[in-house]
Amino acid sequence: MKLRLCVAVASAALCTFVSSSAFAVDYEYFKGQSCPELGKELSALQKAEKEVNDKKKDANSKANTQAVITTLLVGWPFWGETDHGDANNMLAEIRADIKYVTRAQKANKCP
Repeated sequence: MKLRLCVAVASAALCTFVSSSAFAVDYEYFKGQSCPELGKELSALQKAEKEVNDKKKDANSKANTQAVITTLLVGWPFWGETDHGDANNMLAEIRADIKYVTRAQKANKCP
């Protein structure tokens, strides 16, 4: 269930970015939206950001657990780090859009 939710959130986030022509989702796009639309957009982006952060923590926890078990079995210390390159790129895109949405909310004088 969690994997499906992660895939759905990641797919939705990626579709949002890819659907616009050449990543042209920017401040002007969000500024043209109404306050309720901006509120929904911000909520979806914050949920996506939280989901990506949670998945990064889960991956680190799993890697650290495997490192401890391997260290106990082999006797040599291993580090449980994982590569989060894709997740970090997704977070950068999500955070940029959150910045644009909050700026558009201020410009549109949303409550």
